[in-house]
Amino acid sequence: MRTEIEKRPLRKRIGPLVETLSGHILPCTARRWAVRLVALAALYNGVLEILWVQIVRVPERNISSSLPFGLHYWNRTLSLVFGLALVYLSLNLWRRKRVAWQLATASSAAIIVGHLFFRVMKLYRGVPHHVHHPEHWFVVPVLTLALLLAFRGEFTVRSEPRSMKRGLLLMGGSLLFALAYGTLGFWLLDRRDFGTNFRLAASFVQTLRAYALLGTGLPRPRTAQAEWFLDSLGWTGLMSGAFAAYSLFRPLSYRYKVLPHERERAGKLLHRYGGTSLDYFKLQPDKSYFFSKDGSAFVAYGVARGVALVLGDPSGRREAFAGLVKDFLDFCTDNGWMAAFYEAEEHLLPLYESFGMQAVLIGEEAIVDLARFGERTSHRKWFRYVVRRLEREGYTFERAEPPHRGPLLSEVEEVSRAWLSLPGRRERGFTIGSFSPEYVGGTPLFLVRDPDGRVVAFANEVPSYKEGEATIDLMRHRPEVPNGTMDYLLTKTMLHLRERGYRTFDLGLAPLSGTGGRPGAPLEERILGQLSEPLTRFFSYKGLKNYKAKFEPRWERRFLVYRGRLSGPTRVVLALVMLTEGG
Repeated sequence: MRTEIEKRPLRKRIGPLVETLSGHILPCTARRWAVRLVALAALYNGVLEILWVQIVRVPERNISSSLPFGLHYWNRTLSLVFGLALVYLSLNLWRRKRVAWQLATASSAAIIVGHLFFRVMKLYRGVPHHVHHPEHWFVVPVLTLALLLAFRGEFTVRSEPRSMKRGLLLMGGSLLFALAYGTLGFWLLDRRDFGTNFRLAASFVQTLRAYALLGTGLPRPRTAQAEWFLDSLGWTGLMSGAFAAYSLFRPLSYRYKVLPHERERAGKLLHRYGGTSLDYFKLQPDKSYFFSKDGSAFVAYGVARGVALVLGDPSGRREAFAGLVKDFLDFCTDNGWMAAFYEAEEHLLPLYESFGMQAVLIGEEAIVDLARFGERTSHRKWFRYVVRRLEREGYTFERAEPPHRGPLLSEVEEVSRAWLSLPGRRERGFTIGSFSPEYVGGTPLFLVRDPDGRVVAFANEVPSYKEGEATIDLMRHRPEVPNGTMDYLLTKTMLHLRERGYRTFDLGLAPLSGTGGRPGAPLEERILGQLSEPLTRFFSYKGLKNYKAKFEPRWERRFLVYRGRLSGPTRVVLALVMLTEGG
């Protein structure tokens, strides 16, 4: 066994030890501090290199006189370039970018080589080591490189490959543009600007000197035009480089690339294991899927503003949920996304909390007991009054089974357009459906017709994967319908569903209901609860809760579960707005 181990390459022998150090021995908090330590070391190293080229002067016994092509100046220039690179890369190391780790490792190694070169040249010229070169200025890059290698397993956040390729192309294009700009500028300038006329080849050489920051051989500007031109060279190079560098480290962009079999696979799991009325929307085209390793569970999610937002809880085999959530959180971390679960149910909170996630109560789901509603609630004064009045005036209720004929779809679409013309009404997505003839044409419709037989209101039924539960999605009406029309529609719909054997009816979420009032509520939830009052000016949260309360439902808590800091809920809300509004 010993002989076999000794024959293994050094990288393979050290690799498992490093992985153990960075992934198993260190707890989560310590791993975060390891990342920060590496980022700060890179920042310190970069700042030190920048100071080195500014403070350390060329020795009196000029090293460069014995070296061809100005190598000493190139060494100082490269030290400055790599120092600036490490300062920039430290920000991306803090964000655990894999590309930043690769470039920082290369930069640290290059700095070490540069310092060794400087030491060798001083030794060659007989300059003592301690002159103009403190020992710790060589030790810092060595320690930085050691930390980068030791904790390389922590830098897993990817950048989008297409953006990286585009960034490299931009760098090349920027360099060509800057060289062309400088060459053309020197060539076109008047003799009075620098005291000489530059040929095309000399213009190219001067441009190279300017961008290499050699500081030697550049002509002295004699006019304001010449001074401006030299300044413009610097700004052109700086802006081009900054733009290209940004492209290299853009977060992994998100695109919906869902294969048909993935959606079909998710649908089969829902049919097999059941779920809730919310699960139907997990099969909509605006979702992507992440499956457990054994394929028996999945989450449906969308990404916006760096937030991977899961709709509801995991679906599928419950025993696979723990591994699925862990793998999904790791997947989000590797992509630089904040993970969040929207409208999570209370019974799964211990699972989320075991992975360090926080839960904020965002509202309550209204679940109507159809037996109770049929025997008691529907006989209350208001519901009896609404039903009798509308039917006396000639209004009727009916259910239409799909597929629907063209005339009915056209009439329903006309109702939808009229409803959208009302203030504040618009199509949304992610947590609900949006009107399209294909979508509505494939679902059962509950209709209210006026005395002339014209459809004035409708709702469409969507499948619920919870046994015995029914729900609707779109519920729209014409602006001129009489008061109580939607109560009439819901009352008749629930009575009809009860006759078809359903036991419960999901009326949907009452946002911010109960938020901040439960014992032990976190600070974020208490803040959200305090904001619910002023927010009522823009959206009647209390009015919606009171409207659904008329149907005497039981209330089930729904949570936003996220991994992040105090700003987490704000980021999720912004992401949710983008996903629901189609941004």
